[in-house]
Amino acid sequence: MDSVELQAAVEETVMERKIRILVVDDEPDILETLEFSLGKRGFDIMTAIDGLEGLEKAKTTPPDFMILDVMLPGCNGYEVSRMLKEWMDNDPAAVRFPIMLLTARKVESRDRERFIATWSRADACMYKPFELGEVVSRIKELTGVQACG
Repeated sequence: MDSVELQAAVEETVMERKIRILVVDDEPDILETLEFSLGKRGFDIMTAIDGLEGLEKAKTTPPDFMILDVMLPGCNGYEVSRMLKEWMDNDPAAVRFPIMLLTARKVESRDRERFIATWSRADACMYKPFELGEVVSRIKELTGVQACG
């Protein structure tokens, strides 16, 4: 099976079940809000409260999409994103999934923002406070699949 056939098989499987999202944030209010709100929209939600727990969950139970806070205890979101993308590139058994950084911390310039996004290798970045509709739109856009509800 070549990579195109494999990707098609993965997409077909995802369409037959709920999209699994891993939300990693150390702020309980944001974690609970995303877990509840995205769950109500038909997504299957996993959560983690720090970077190392998020990294471990992403590797053991790969999500279809990851929402990753930047400022986390243990290991920040930029580092977790980079480690996961390197794992996806180097381990033939790794499952690829998009990562969206979530941060309240705006950087001082567009150049710096591009550098950080390039270094972390994240697929998207969204700033807090955010609109839930925006989050759902990004999930659909980056997974290429409609939510189940």
